[in-house]
Amino acid sequence: MPADEFERTVEQLYAGPPDQFIARRDVAAKEARAAGDKELADRIKTLRRPTVAAALLNQLQRRNDGTGLDELLELGKKLRSAQSKLDVKSMKALSTERNSLISHLVSEIAETADEPLSSTVQEQLSDTLVAAVADAAAGRAVGSGRLVSGLRYSGFGDVDLQDAVAIPLRPQPESPDEPPEGEEDTQQATTTEPEEDEAEAERNEAQRHADTQRQLAEAREALDAARKAEQAAQQSAELAERALAAARRTAKSTRARADQATAARSAAEQAVTTAEAAAGTTRT
Repeated sequence: MPADEFERTVEQLYAGPPDQFIARRDVAAKEARAAGDKELADRIKTLRRPTVAAALLNQLQRRNDGTGLDELLELGKKLRSAQSKLDVKSMKALSTERNSLISHLVSEIAETADEPLSSTVQEQLSDTLVAAVADAAAGRAVGSGRLVSGLRYSGFGDVDLQDAVAIPLRPQPESPDEPPEGEEDTQQATTTEPEEDEAEAERNEAQRHADTQRQLAEAREALDAARKAEQAAQQSAELAERALAAARRTAKSTRARADQATAARSAAEQAVTTAEAAAGTTRT
C-alpha cells in the first residue's frame, strides 16, 4: 500500500466541507478496492468525519497566509516560554495578544463560512485555538489541518488529543527558547539583591496567575456540568408535562364515558320502572 496515496487521500478529504466527507471518503475507498488495494481501502474507511468547528479550522489552516493561524501558533511558543520562566510581564502581554488574535480568527472564520455559525460552534473554535496556544502538541494538531474534533484546555496539564486528529501526529518535542548569546552572562553579572526581590515577586505573581487559571478551569467545568443538568431537568420536565397532558386527556375521555354510562343506567332503570308499572296495571 503506497503511503503517499493514503496521505494524499487524507489531505483531500479533510480539505473539503464536512457534509461531503462521508460520500467522498466512500468513493475513495471504493476506488482503492477496485484497484486491488484492500488495505488502503480499509484505512480510508476508518477516517472519521470532522465536526463543523474542526472542518472550519482545517480550512483556515489551508488558506492561512502566515498572519493568522501561523501567527497564533508562534505566539503560543512565546507564551509557553514566558510561563516556563515565570516572566509575568511577558505572560500578561502575550495573553492579551492571544485573546485579541483568537477573537479576530473566530470572526474571520464566521465571516467566510457558508452559513451563520451557532454560538456552540464559535465557542468550540475559541476553545480549540486556546488549546493550540497552551499546548505544543495541540498546536501541531491544529496546524496539521486534519482535526476531527475540537480541543479543550482545562487550565493545567496536557490537552487530550485522543481521537482528535485523523491520523496520529509524530512526536516532536518543542525546543525551549534560548536567550541571545551573551545575554545570560550579562544578566547574571548585573543581578542585584533588589532585582532578586523583584524576581521573587514576579514568581509569586505567576503562581497566583496559575492558581487563578486553574480555578477558572474548575469553574468552567462546574458550569458545563450545571448546564447539562439544567438541560436534562428541562427535558424531564417537558416529558412529565406531556405525560400529564396525556393523562388529563385520558381522564376527560374516561369521565365522559362514565357520564354516558350513568345516563344509560338511569334510562334503563326508568325503563324497568315503567315496564313494572305497566305489568302491574295489566294484572289488575
